Amino acid sequence: MSAVEPRENEIEADGRKVEGPSGADTSTNSAMSVSDDGDDSTPEVRDLEAAADTAIDGDAISQEVQRAYDLVPAIGTRWRWYDFPYRVLRWLLTGWRRRLVPWRLRLRLNNGLNFFNVFNHYERLKVELRTSPLRNLVVPVDEEVAQGAIWVVEFFPPSFYDDLFRSLRKNGWGDNDFIGSIDGSNAEQIARARRRSSLRWSRLGTVANPTARYVAMDTHREVLPAEFDLIELSGVQIGSSMTAVIAFIQLSEQGQSSLNEVWKADHEPVFEWRGLRRPRTEDRYFSAIRATQRERQRLHDIARSWLSERCGGFFAQTEARQPVIDFNMFQQFDPTTSVASRDMGAPLRALAMETNYLFNYVSPQIPGAVLVRGEALRPPREALENCWGVVGSYKVVSDANDRPGYGDKPYSVGTLAAMVDDAVRAFLLHYAVVHYARQLDEQAATQRDTARSRHRSFSPRRLDALKHELLTFSVDLPAVARDTGQLWSPTWRRWEGLDVRGVPAPGIPSPPEEFDLIEQLGQSRTQLFESLISDDAAYREVLATTSSLGASAASARLGSRALFVSLASLFVSVTTLIAVNGSVAWSRIVEWLANF
Repeated sequence: MSAVEPRENEIEADGRKVEGPSGADTSTNSAMSVSDDGDDSTPEVRDLEAAADTAIDGDAISQEVQRAYDLVPAIGTRWRWYDFPYRVLRWLLTGWRRRLVPWRLRLRLNNGLNFFNVFNHYERLKVELRTSPLRNLVVPVDEEVAQGAIWVVEFFPPSFYDDLFRSLRKNGWGDNDFIGSIDGSNAEQIARARRRSSLRWSRLGTVANPTARYVAMDTHREVLPAEFDLIELSGVQIGSSMTAVIAFIQLSEQGQSSLNEVWKADHEPVFEWRGLRRPRTEDRYFSAIRATQRERQRLHDIARSWLSERCGGFFAQTEARQPVIDFNMFQQFDPTTSVASRDMGAPLRALAMETNYLFNYVSPQIPGAVLVRGEALRPPREALENCWGVVGSYKVVSDANDRPGYGDKPYSVGTLAAMVDDAVRAFLLHYAVVHYARQLDEQAATQRDTARSRHRSFSPRRLDALKHELLTFSVDLPAVARDTGQLWSPTWRRWEGLDVRGVPAPGIPSPPEEFDLIEQLGQSRTQLFESLISDDAAYREVLATTSSLGASAASARLGSRALFVSLASLFVSVTTLIAVNGSVAWSRIVEWLANF
């Protein structure tokens, strides 16, 4: 029999197996192996070994599991509401009754056992100790995180140029810029830049709340989300085919503290109904991680939606949406000098800011901080993993960025973010190009996989869809592939680019060689576009042949239909002639056929 009956004392949830009192056996991702490399190791390695030597107390875990089962006994051992259906189902699946139940029905009955088992598991999650680091997200008391800003980028290839032009004319950014207006509006300047293949940054405008104290004369006033304080927009023309618009969003006090509040809040177990399917449960640990990651993504999505509504382009129509970078300052944790301790491992995972175990991505233009790729816990992962974070210790970053023109210390987190605005924009631009190429690769895969069903016949509607495909994907690809390579040219990297290197993480044994992350992104861009251009040419060739054959077949079908219509018309004419002239017409027709 393929069905497996659940044991009363075993529960599987959230990727961790916990046995009941009859045999405590708990395995978690928090366990670390103990290592001993000798006395010749570095101080950093000895610190890691000391942390690993802090073994998990198996007896304490057994006692904790026993306590949970004492408070909430296993399902089927009491008479709670879910015990009665569970006992009935289990009775049907045991003894001589099992042989009378068809195997398909046994599978459904087993699913019923698992369904009711979740309710018992959820009650046990609610009585677990709040002090257990295996069941709760424990953030160090003296640790806090503050977010200073968010950067969002949008791309406008040739097929989205009309959308860009309409958006810039409509939103009014820069209309009050008396100095910049000498060169025309933003829409006029970008139109000239695309004709001249420009490659430079241009300020598009500033947006602030009506009551904000920002006093620049060209500021556009509108009601912003409560988490936002100020938005500065800039654009860069890459060659003649691609325009990038980047929004630098300074967060308000509410926005700076919202992630920290969720991160350090007390979270309860989660019970999620899924219709007739087995409900999903999460303990406090995973509930806290999910809530924290959702809060970080919520801030990103607010920024993405704001830009999409006012200046939406290519990324706004994709599932992963626009690439994002946020600025995060910790009160204590410094990723540039040490790896995350056991106390900070889970909290960083909750923030989706787990640093790389082999490399730190650092830049001399962003001193005191590292760049960290977002990592989501569960699907949907696309939006949260389409982001990077500038992560560092507030004190270290503040000391490393003591620059004139930004006021007196202590700097605010938003001020520190403004100091590295140029460097972050440059990195976001390079990453967005690679992300754009990957999105095109996904679209090409979809077009290839659905070509047989979409182009089986060539009706007017299907021809319109094919025309749209040719005027977007095929028109954009070669021009953008050529122009985006300019970001990796020596001239751009010398004047407008930045240097980001992957350096060995502090304290790891046998550190690997460092590498140039920007150069690595450039190699990925080149490989992706070369593959896309080659595949697109082959796809278009096949599609052209198919359309030609389809047109020939359509012409043949049209000729057959025309011949049928002609015969039908002849028959109608003859019938009408006979009906009008009677037997005389019929005799003449017979005589003509006899002489033919």
